[in-house]
Amino acid sequence: MSHPKPKLCTPFAKTGIQLLALVITLVAMVAMFNLPATATTYGDTAAAALSVRDPKESTLPEEEQVVSSSITHRQYVTVICDGVPSSILADADYTVADVLELNNIKLNDYDYISLDPDQPLNGKATTIEIKRATVSYTSETVTLPYSTVYLPDTTMDRGTETLTATGVDGSSTTTYRVIELPGQEPRKEVIQTTTVDPVNETYTYGTKVEFEKPAGYSTTSTYITNIDDIQGTFTTSEGETYSFSKTLTLDATAYTAKAGAICSTGRLARVGVVAVDPDYIPYGTEMFIMSADGSFVYGLAVAGDCGGEIDDWDVDLYMTSHDRCINFGRQDVVAYVINSESV
Repeated sequence: MSHPKPKLCTPFAKTGIQLLALVITLVAMVAMFNLPATATTYGDTAAAALSVRDPKESTLPEEEQVVSSSITHRQYVTVICDGVPSSILADADYTVADVLELNNIKLNDYDYISLDPDQPLNGKATTIEIKRATVSYTSETVTLPYSTVYLPDTTMDRGTETLTATGVDGSSTTTYRVIELPGQEPRKEVIQTTTVDPVNETYTYGTKVEFEKPAGYSTTSTYITNIDDIQGTFTTSEGETYSFSKTLTLDATAYTAKAGAICSTGRLARVGVVAVDPDYIPYGTEMFIMSADGSFVYGLAVAGDCGGEIDDWDVDLYMTSHDRCINFGRQDVVAYVINSESV
């Protein structure tokens, strides 16, 4: 069975097909640009395509109608980290911190940076210098030496001593943070100070003295019970404590005078006023006078007279009668020179 051969298109048919294709293309363009129906020429079509339309007339969703267009300015920034430079192309509205992040540079607490990290570039900041800090820790210990303390004990005999606490040195330890930056002197910061107080070495010493009972020719019944050689005090049987500056060993004699007699200083002659050489013992000096063994106690006295036979370290003690003077005779005595105020 034979099939009829297809007929070839005539030139007129070809032209029709081309026109149809052109119309279809124009229709597609009109739909794409949403041109007004009146744009029938190429010129009208182009004008309609380039015209600014009111967004309210658009059939697109509102979020698709906004088209933003801006020009981004960029600049090269040189970052010098530990003396090694690197160049980075960054947006002008970046901050210094943005540039560091772009270059994967993280700062530590004590690192040096030449610019504020929050500062924007703005086309001006072109060089950022960073110096890495080296942080270390060190400690210094100072010895706090102990002191030696002496405590009196009125129940212990004078001249005896007992160690009651052994001394131990203390210490003060200061811990520092040392921060070093290239080209700069190291900087030290105190982190903490720990102190261990020293323990004082303590001695207890005796002050109690026991003398013979004062002789009958003593001018007072008051005697010394305690002598503190370290603090320079003595305490009497009456419970009075006096501060003394020194002790004198004197060659003592005794004298008496008629009632109402006046001494060379204008003082009334009486028990307690003694004659001295004022070149050695100034007038007005107060003393407590007794024999070294305590067998004789003259008691409190003041230097208020002198005599032709009194010189150097001599002392002449006023007594109430000639017999007392004879009984006393001549002997060495100890004088505790009293300070102006008692304890």
